[in-house]
Amino acid sequence: MQPEREPLGKIFDVPFLSLDSTSVEMASLLFLFLVVLVIGTVAGAWPRQRQRIRRVVQAVSFVVFYYIVYSCLGVFGMIRNGLYGLTLVGSAYTESFYWLALPVLAIAVTLLHGPVFCGWICPTGSLQDVSGWLRKRLPRRLGGLSRLEIVALALVCAGFIALLIWVGVKKKLFIEDSSLHWAAMLLLLCCLVLAGVIDDVPSRKLRAFSLLAIVLTVVSHSVVTSPMHFAFTARDDPASALSTLVILVAGTLVLRAWCRYLCPWGHVLGFLHRFSRLRILPDPAKCTRCGVCNTSCAVEAIDHGVIRTEHCQFCYACVDRCPNAGLNVVDVWAERVGRGKAPAHAEMPQPRESPSA
Repeated sequence: MQPEREPLGKIFDVPFLSLDSTSVEMASLLFLFLVVLVIGTVAGAWPRQRQRIRRVVQAVSFVVFYYIVYSCLGVFGMIRNGLYGLTLVGSAYTESFYWLALPVLAIAVTLLHGPVFCGWICPTGSLQDVSGWLRKRLPRRLGGLSRLEIVALALVCAGFIALLIWVGVKKKLFIEDSSLHWAAMLLLLCCLVLAGVIDDVPSRKLRAFSLLAIVLTVVSHSVVTSPMHFAFTARDDPASALSTLVILVAGTLVLRAWCRYLCPWGHVLGFLHRFSRLRILPDPAKCTRCGVCNTSCAVEAIDHGVIRTEHCQFCYACVDRCPNAGLNVVDVWAERVGRGKAPAHAEMPQPRESPSA
């Protein structure tokens, strides 16, 4: 541990458990299990307090991952560590477990409980929520951007180009201090979306290209640092810290901008959410298309009551703020099993109706 990095230094000098001379961290695994239990029991028992409980979980997650967890949970680290762990299966079982444990657990939690890792646990998402809190309190002009704001966005884009040129001349592109490239791209995307040059939803497909870029660098044995990496390593990483600051600034322009446009791990979990056990679905009998769910979703994964599964982060905000209880968390696996066991002549289950007075 480097004392000069306090207060970002770890509480413990080494991970909790050591097997076969390989450090295997268990704190993060136990913590994730605990969080899932909290979401499934306590939050379910007190739905009116669910968002407050989520904020508490996010704060605790921030402390745990920054001061205790050693295995990198950066936005690239989960993918990089998982792929590296796969190469060790069959030769170094303990070490492969160390690198694979967190990615596999996050995937398992997503399949069983939805992408709660993104909405409740991820430190990067929690920091962006802080930016979102600030953005909601900044004055905004109705009717689009003013000329001054357009000029400001143009200057930001010019700075983005200058940054790419400066970094590209002095460093190897996408290798050394590579997180700066993703951060600069994020700023550019936010500017283009706000200026109306590109649309928000189609731009989210860039997460797939971000994922591909990380996979290619891992396969080519290139060292790629990511935003937040500075908090999970003993060495100083100014580029990672700067890119984290850029993500915070971008979050004041577009809510959870990193999650929307460039997060490769979010793309993986969003894809898996299509097959997860739990899903948020509208109740046609209660949904009045009032639009409250649209505005309550930080990543705008809802369009007039229709939820884009691959973008939903399962934060429950839409469920908790719907005035008509028109959104429900549904166990789609159980429904499919029930339909499979139903007689061939049985009618398909209809949406529940509101109880009559």
